Amino acid sequence: MNVRPHMRFTRTLLRFGLPAVILTAITLIAACSSDGSDASPTTTPVPQQTTQAAPGETVTLAPGQSVGIDGEDIELAFYQVVDESRCPEGAQCITAGTATVLMSLTGPDFDSGQISFFVPPGGSSTAVAGPYDVNLIALEPDPPPKGGVEAGDYRVTFSVTKN
Repeated sequence: MNVRPHMRFTRTLLRFGLPAVILTAITLIAACSSDGSDASPTTTPVPQQTTQAAPGETVTLAPGQSVGIDGEDIELAFYQVVDESRCPEGAQCITAGTATVLMSLTGPDFDSGQISFFVPPGGSSTAVAGPYDVNLIALEPDPPPKGGVEAGDYRVTFSVTKN
């Protein structure tokens, strides 16, 4: 009975397999222990009412601001821009992209929940929320600068009308 073929297999396994297993374990441990310190958390500001407007009046808000609509007892809040893929200023892009704006419309007997607007460059968007039309007229800056836009630097211009 020859024991040599079995020993050769064991030596080969120890020589090549063990280092591969150890290297894989080290890589997994390093990847799982990353603290992600360069990633900043995103928070949704709680909008504070900053102004009043008449129905149909054009209003511009920053993230975290809201407007009360006179005579309607409703409030429109601008939370944030959550997705910005519009082509930056001075760039040549294959597609124009869009930006996603999160807003809400609330009143004593009405809550739209979250309204998402998908805004193309230079474009506008409209959403129906219960008995109201929310017309997003513009999202600034448009086009966004090459370096991106700080969350607080966005401005949304809109109007609210009863349908």
